[in-house]
Amino acid sequence: MSQAPRHPVEAYAAARYPERPLRVLWRGRWRNVERVEHQEQQPGRRCFNVRLEPDELSRDDTRLRLCYDYANDAWTVRPL
Repeated sequence: MSQAPRHPVEAYAAARYPERPLRVLWRGRWRNVERVEHQEQQPGRRCFNVRLEPDELSRDDTRLRLCYDYANDAWTVRPL
């Protein structure tokens, strides 16, 4: 069985990891998270629907689903 690919995500950690994502490597560039629109705790993982800040190269409305898998210590990232 192949392991899920790892995606670089920087997240804030207070009482637990991840508390909230701060930025994500998306399409070869670091992008800041503008806001978390939804978050949920599932068995074995924590997921966030986020909107990325527009930057000078991309004035788009990028929304992503970021999920952290505790058992594999890995993030998955997919567009919404």
